[in-house]
Amino acid sequence: MNSLGKRLQHFRLERGWSKRALAEKLGVSIPSIIRWEEEIAVPNDYNRYKIEQFLSSAAEANALLSRDQQEDDGQLALFPKRRGLGQVQ
Repeated sequence: MNSLGKRLQHFRLERGWSKRALAEKLGVSIPSIIRWEEEIAVPNDYNRYKIEQFLSSAAEANALLSRDQQEDDGQLALFPKRRGLGQVQ
């Protein structure tokens, strides 16, 4: 899964996005996404740059979310959520 097309496809499927949604986020056509994922064509330098930026920013966001989730899980173990007023414990 080293090729850009396969990485892009894995990224898209992992998030449950359609090819249309990914094309809109990258500002390209749906046929471009299809050709890249199927490795029929490779993106030009400009689109490759956009894809790499998009994938790296998403990876950074996932790392932050993962770290935040780990911190939240640790806090919940120490400080359980309080029940609202009027709720029986």
